[in-house]
Amino acid sequence: MREARTHIEIGKHETFLATEPLEGGSLEWMLDIGTRALGSGPFKHTPPTALEIETAIEHVENAVMPLLRQLPRGSQLVTSDAAAHELRRLVHEREVGSALLLIDDIEQVFNQIAAVSLGRPVASSGLPPQPDFAAYVLILRETMHHLGFASLMLLPPHD
Repeated sequence: MREARTHIEIGKHETFLATEPLEGGSLEWMLDIGTRALGSGPFKHTPPTALEIETAIEHVENAVMPLLRQLPRGSQLVTSDAAAHELRRLVHEREVGSALLLIDDIEQVFNQIAAVSLGRPVASSGLPPQPDFAAYVLILRETMHHLGFASLMLLPPHD
């Protein structure tokens, strides 16, 4: 049996996860978190405020933590999300073809988002200014952190 993979797809209104292959099939989850669905709604400010980020973190934690006991240990997190490819370009701008993002890479970008929320100029961060990108990074970071994924493998982007 090959190594299990957990696919993640972060959409505007929900996040879909599916783990395969497993004996007897796959496991799937649909979470009520998305780049425009973070508890009280999307980020209302550009860039998001520190309070908006803290509220969103709490909402994402509440959504992903129940999966901890259900998710098989040792699977590889994978995605074909376009936003993950943009994230890869930010982190590995000089490395052509790198298809792996480490949790530390995600954390580095999240820390930049947090710094911007506290007043650092957006232009100096090099981050896309859209709140949806900040929400994507936040959801990915919290999912990886709380579910124990050390890395994210990028698959070719889907349309």
